[in-house]
Amino acid sequence: MREKGQDDHSFLKHAIENMMPANKILGLKIMEIRPRYVIIKVPFKKEFIGDYLQKRWHGGILAAIADTAGGAAGATTLDSLQDRINTLDMRIDYLHPTVEGYILAKAKIVKSGKATAVVDVELFQSEQKDPVALARCIYSIHRNGS
Repeated sequence: MREKGQDDHSFLKHAIENMMPANKILGLKIMEIRPRYVIIKVPFKKEFIGDYLQKRWHGGILAAIADTAGGAAGATTLDSLQDRINTLDMRIDYLHPTVEGYILAKAKIVKSGKATAVVDVELFQSEQKDPVALARCIYSIHRNGS
């Protein structure tokens, strides 16, 4: 992912946005990426509607966005292309309904070790100040392809 001591995450950004088919379907764009922190934006698409009467986002799509954001934040700690990160567990609390408009996911590592990372993700709707959902994601980290 990066050379030792380098904080340029341009390849990681490119890989997440362009090399993962699910993320391309979502239309996901990384707005900010730095060590231990990522902001992702996903535009609204009619295919994401879970409640067709009220035109609200499907909760599973929101969970996928949270998991992707959390995994991306965790991936900023990887040292090589042989390192791997996988979701172990994820919990999401839906706080407010999400209607038509983009989703902004802000993911921050709260604890990271040799084998695991814990990431908190806040999902925001368009320009709202309060999160519409909160997720806690736990990832396993396999360094050097182990």
